[in-house]
Amino acid sequence: MNVNILLKRVFPAVLLVSSLLAGASAFAHGSTKPEHGGVVQLVGETLFELVVRPKVVSLYVMEDHEPVDSAAINAKLTILAKGEKSEVMLKPAGGNKFEAKDVTIPVGARVAVTLVNKTTRAQSGVTFSIK
Repeated sequence: MNVNILLKRVFPAVLLVSSLLAGASAFAHGSTKPEHGGVVQLVGETLFELVVRPKVVSLYVMEDHEPVDSAAINAKLTILAKGEKSEVMLKPAGGNKFEAKDVTIPVGARVAVTLVNKTTRAQSGVTFSIK
């Protein structure tokens, strides 16, 4: 095969296919763009979005691109701020949302999220740094 034909026809086709495959792998775990204005962490197939607002903290959880039923999960925050540790239970707030009211999380805090499935007792979690 002529080198010019190879460079003009085969190379662009190979480049196109490889770029499509690379793009597909980048989206394999879905988007990590916050849907609720929070901070997103992806752990395996579980997506956590922590939303910190004055006096209210919300957590949204997706597993394999599907909402996790908050009623089936116990959720807890462990907050490490200014050398002190506090724990807050999150309550199911419908769908895949958990919520705790009257909670303030300062800038610079580290927040560990722990989820425990009420039926299987399986645990998962993630840690956030609040900026």
